Formats: sequence, structure tokens, C-alpha cells
Amino acid sequence: MERRTVTRIARVFYESVVDESGATAIEYALIASILGIALLPVLSNTTSGMGSLFVRVQHYFDRF
Repeated sequence: MERRTVTRIARVFYESVVDESGATAIEYALIASILGIALLPVLSNTTSGMGSLFVRVQHYFDRF
């Protein structure tokens, strides 16, 4: 391998490591995925709670 080729490969590798242009988008994606995973148990409990609330209201009106 020629020395110029090795230098060129090293420069491309260095520039890709130093480049931070997509870092913000990746950080926002990680934050959104963590929030989504954290909200799954909360929302599943809420939907079952809401379902039981509707059933109780329905039973209340069925008595009349």
C-alpha cells in the first residue's frame, strides 16, 4: 500500500470520528426511545384502569 493511500484512509477515519453533525439527532432519538420505553408500563396500567372505569360506569347505568 502506498503511503498516500494510508494517509488518505487515516484522514477519512479521523474526519468521521471528529465530525459531530449528526450527534444531536442521535441524542434526541435516544431520549425519545428511552421515554417511549419508560411510558409503556404507565400507559398499559392507565388503559386497563380506564377500561375498568368504563365498566363500572356502565354497570351503574345498567341498574337504572
